[in-house]
Amino acid sequence: MKNKIWNETVKNNFNNASTNYLSHSNIQKHFAEEIVSFLKGLHIQKGEWIDLGSGTGLLADEIEKEFSTRNITRIDFSKKMLLQNKDSSKKILWDLNNGLPPSIRNSPLMTSNFCIHWLDNPEKIIRDWFSKLKSGGYLIISYPTINSFPEWKQTCLETNIEYSGLTFPVSKDMIKSFNSYEIFFSNKYSYVENFPDVYKLFRSMVNVGAQSTKGKRKKVYELKEMQKFWPKKETNSVNLTWEINIQILKKS
Repeated sequence: MKNKIWNETVKNNFNNASTNYLSHSNIQKHFAEEIVSFLKGLHIQKGEWIDLGSGTGLLADEIEKEFSTRNITRIDFSKKMLLQNKDSSKKILWDLNNGLPPSIRNSPLMTSNFCIHWLDNPEKIIRDWFSKLKSGGYLIISYPTINSFPEWKQTCLETNIEYSGLTFPVSKDMIKSFNSYEIFFSNKYSYVENFPDVYKLFRSMVNVGAQSTKGKRKKVYELKEMQKFWPKKETNSVNLTWEINIQILKKS
């Protein structure tokens, strides 16, 4: 029951952010471009290319720009996000917590950008996605790791305020059930966002629908304390550091 309520909260937040998402999703755009740069070096077999948790189609559009003959199938649980995709694109409304849609099988390529950490059991999910690949197919995912947000965590320690961010996946746990020959690539990247203050930092999460938390909502005095103790730059602005893992798995 708790998972169902949580998943509805996540979906509602992404639905509400659907019209603003593209104009505020800088980090998602950056790693969508990174994924496409890797794709250019791979030989992908014929078949249906799938983008899992496609949202407004940010990654799928980037792939289609580079591979103009491809029409990427977009799968997401947010109807309003899917409606932001091109009318001509193939879209499937589906909750990936329930596995993959029955029609998805033997795909030579599955991609997923900033999605899997929102799902109930990422380690199980990635194994399921991999199992549905065509032999010789690739699964490429990007996601924030547990080492993200050190400034936020340190501020919470100093102020004795509960850290209410998500608990992101541990990179090594995501691939521990795979054989070494199936792990084509795995690497971590640091990405730093800068904001005028803590209030705009948290607003940025709302703008892309990523504000869902299992912690308590912050009170005004707590936000003021966090603004006071958050590490400041010379300009008195604040940083938020992400650690993003890109993993490419190849099915033998």
